[in-house]
Amino acid sequence: MKGSETQRDKAKGEVPRLSSGTPYLDEILHGGWLRGGTYILSGPPGTGKTTLASQMCFAVADRGDNALYVTLLAETHSRMMLHLSSLTFFRPEHVGSRVVYLSGTATLKEKGLPGLLELLTRTVREKKTRMLVIDGSSLLRERAETPLALREFLQGLSVLGGLVDCTTLLLSTDEHKSMDIESAMVDGILALSADLLGLKAIRGVEVLKFRGSNNIPGRHTFLIDDKGVSIYPRWEAVYRRTPEVIPDSDRRVPFGVPSVDAMCHGGLVAYSSTLLLGSPGSGKTLLGLHFLAEGCARGEKGLYFGFAESGETLMRKMTKVGRDITPEVERGLVRLEVRAPVETLPDAMAQELIGMIDTHHYTRVFIDGLEPFAKEAIDPERTTRFISALINAMRDRHVTMILTEQTNTLFGPDLHSPIRGAEAILDNLIFLRFVELNGRLRRLLSVLKMRDSENDPFLREFVISSEGLSARETYATLDGILTGLPRHRAQAPLPKRTVSRTKKKKTPERRPRKSAARK
Repeated sequence: MKGSETQRDKAKGEVPRLSSGTPYLDEILHGGWLRGGTYILSGPPGTGKTTLASQMCFAVADRGDNALYVTLLAETHSRMMLHLSSLTFFRPEHVGSRVVYLSGTATLKEKGLPGLLELLTRTVREKKTRMLVIDGSSLLRERAETPLALREFLQGLSVLGGLVDCTTLLLSTDEHKSMDIESAMVDGILALSADLLGLKAIRGVEVLKFRGSNNIPGRHTFLIDDKGVSIYPRWEAVYRRTPEVIPDSDRRVPFGVPSVDAMCHGGLVAYSSTLLLGSPGSGKTLLGLHFLAEGCARGEKGLYFGFAESGETLMRKMTKVGRDITPEVERGLVRLEVRAPVETLPDAMAQELIGMIDTHHYTRVFIDGLEPFAKEAIDPERTTRFISALINAMRDRHVTMILTEQTNTLFGPDLHSPIRGAEAILDNLIFLRFVELNGRLRRLLSVLKMRDSENDPFLREFVISSEGLSARETYATLDGILTGLPRHRAQAPLPKRTVSRTKKKKTPERRPRKSAARK
């Protein structure tokens, strides 16, 4: 298998690669390690170096090649097997056959670096090794008599790898600044880290050096669980291209609520993104679920991805408003995916979400909770870039997407979006909130923005009842509704009547007529 892959890479004019066995690490490395290269995997104790290196060795064995794992004053092999046996990538049948464990401590003490290099050369050739891991390589510097001796050892490893097509990985706990000789001699450095974000631990991986290849720069996150090491590249760094699909204003994707669709002139623009911004309980989730249910009626599959309520609760809520989605859920036309909103990784969820869409071809997606989905980024400044990349990925898959976001307060004139800038990068913005009017609490719905489409500019009461959802009368006689403090519009004063100042003509005085007697 290895020979055919190498010949195929050479035919394409590409440098032959060795897959790390971790798909997204291969993506960061632009295809994997260069075959025959020597690399350093560095990081403080507990960051996952041994787990990641072992995972690579068993991935090599699964492909039919051999790996050699050499320890230098590290944990015993029996203890290592105990720790690895709980991970899904561990294959006990490979141990001793395709994955060979060897201690080089005694040879290093007795014969120094030349003796260790001789042992490695002989074993690699005998076992036809394709990956060599040296765990505890910090000891090499301590045992080197001179800096030149260390350089000669590393040069020997490099020559060995090139001759027998073996990729070497040196595991080191040293800081990068103290590895001047090793950093200069090796082909690449992959650094692992573990930092605290508040009380939350964030594991990171970064390519510090990689000769002869492109890579995705910067820090990426990873998790260690029963599957081993799962790496999640920064989504905005992976999905950087401009989308080929653009919103189609000639095609509408309705909510299935006639009055709301009328406010949007027939529904949302196809392949657009919409933010439902509003207070808790204002109806965002119900409106989004109606959007998915309407898609089923039109033969379009929908995906709900939320964090607050269980699938049973969501179906029960829809039944109470006269729209039972249980049959659609049971037939797989609507998928309800609910995650606990605790210590989430945005890049991991984006990969999971896009994987579902690619597998099941959903065309309507409802993300119920933008805050837990995107706000947990290590750097808050990257949140808008992350959302933009997610929108582009959805659009290229012909998906019309709705997201919800809660305002920071329930009432009052000052309502702010928890994620600054999100409303600017989304195509449409629908605002839902509560207002107090005549001693009664009412819901309000308004379409604040729709790109590439006209929309109803009026503020309407949004009613949720057992008969369904509806947008009813406007509040044309009120001002300040969006602030939550409505007031009746003052009547314009009537114009004053003007009095004419034109002088009236005086009528001549009538003289009394003389009597006939006086005449």
